[in-house]
Amino acid sequence: MSDATIASVPLYTNLDRIANELAARGIGPSDPIPPEQLFAIDQWHYHGTDAIRAAADHLLLGPASRVLDVGSGVGGPARYLAHVTGCHVTALELQPNLNALAEDLTRRCGLGERVTHRCGDALTCSLPEAAFDAVVSWLAILHIPSRPRLLRRLARSLRPGAGCYIEDLAQRAPFSDRDLRDLRQIIFGVSVSSIEDYIGDFHAASFTDVEATDMTQDWSAFAAARAAAWRAGHTDYARVHGEAAYAAQEMFYDLIRRLYESGSLAGVRLTARAPLAPIASQWS
Repeated sequence: MSDATIASVPLYTNLDRIANELAARGIGPSDPIPPEQLFAIDQWHYHGTDAIRAAADHLLLGPASRVLDVGSGVGGPARYLAHVTGCHVTALELQPNLNALAEDLTRRCGLGERVTHRCGDALTCSLPEAAFDAVVSWLAILHIPSRPRLLRRLARSLRPGAGCYIEDLAQRAPFSDRDLRDLRQIIFGVSVSSIEDYIGDFHAASFTDVEATDMTQDWSAFAAARAAAWRAGHTDYARVHGEAAYAAQEMFYDLIRRLYESGSLAGVRLTARAPLAPIASQWS
């Protein structure tokens, strides 16, 4: 058995890199932060704020919208949504260190009234029923061990007919033993499955209008270009953040590239609508 945990994922280590990047922009550890100064730093998914803007447009978010962000990390998508659309976001993150950093960045951006950070497990923490107009998530649900249970909980937390917008990793073909081990231990991809199984879990949770867009070709090209750019920028990055921080990110980026190139890893965008009828209360 592996003793890997989500905290060991290289992407979630060396968090001082955010402070280092802000310092390079002349922003000290207690200074206010213009939200735009974070957009190139705190978006840890494919295509940065363009991906978040696409979700906001699809979900028709505005100042009256109440959004739940599952696996919110250091809060990049939540802050962008709140800043650009005026919506209120409840940002739910499992890891205390990421959540604490997210809260500090949000406060310094002046977005504390529009983003509420909660530290908790999406499978067990209390979620209000029929409270949200939308739920979003970017490359986080792969870390959650029971996706069917999660989706049932999300269906209950959404208002009838509310929208769901998720981007996540999936499986295109069987992984080799080595790749499966790395997927589980380094990426902590504990619930990665076929796109068809993902769709099935949405239907089982009573979501409607479920649509899946295969993002594999786009994200594979993105991952390859990202890994190449990372290696090319080795000297400059290590000078600011240190060799350990560089190596951790390189391991993560190169593994993702390799898994796409193996033909086993897929990317998917799923959109759906919450059921129009109330969900039975025993679905916890």
